Amino acid sequence: MTTILVDKQGAIATLTLNRPDVLNALNRDMALELNAAVEDVANDDEVRAVILRGAGRGFMAGGDVATFHKNINTIKETIDDLIGLYHKAVIGLSAMPKPVVAAIHGPVAGAGVGMALNADIGIAADNAVFTMAYIGIATIPDGGSTYLLPRIIGRRKALELAMLNEPIDAVTALNLGLVNRVVPAEELEGETMAMAERFAKGPTAAYANTKALINQSFEAENMTAHLSAEHAAFLRCAGTGDFAEGVAAFVEKRHPGFKGD
Repeated sequence: MTTILVDKQGAIATLTLNRPDVLNALNRDMALELNAAVEDVANDDEVRAVILRGAGRGFMAGGDVATFHKNINTIKETIDDLIGLYHKAVIGLSAMPKPVVAAIHGPVAGAGVGMALNADIGIAADNAVFTMAYIGIATIPDGGSTYLLPRIIGRRKALELAMLNEPIDAVTALNLGLVNRVVPAEELEGETMAMAERFAKGPTAAYANTKALINQSFEAENMTAHLSAEHAAFLRCAGTGDFAEGVAAFVEKRHPGFKGD
């Protein structure tokens, strides 16, 4: 892979968006490679936490608009293909059965915003700047942004970000709930790795089931239906070695040694 770098160190896999000369703008090759990388780490039982980051001076500038211009005469076919691939990758990130931590720095625009929102934890450098950007080329936000934004920040604020197309800084993003933490740029790598290491030492099945339940809650018919889902998930976790270890550690008043099983 060239547009997506995959680095596995122990139980942590780092996926790097790797088109730094164009601020990691998404093209077809990157979308294909991102899908392959997401599927690979999702199915690798040795991987217990995932980091998503961008190479160069920014996280991701969105779609490769230069490619759109080059293919303007067949733009619907080009966009149809690209969005299909991108959305498959986004679904894979959102459903990843292990925690995904996004390390966000510099410009974050368009599809980059959607990519960041679909991570489970977002840690932003203090130099991160978020821009929806889509209105600037007369189109709509994709990558799940119109689904996630109103759920995170409310309808009116989501419309403001999407329709006014005004950039917001990292602290504003934190205050809105778009990221979890803001750190000095020089500390981003270390803070992200520390978070990933924390997850990599945790109860992997419990993380996966918690993530799935929270994702499903958006569509739950009612509380009763969701309680049934919680019941089933609790039973799944209770059958794991990590649950037995957690219970034993609690009773023995020691820190648990989770193994991800």
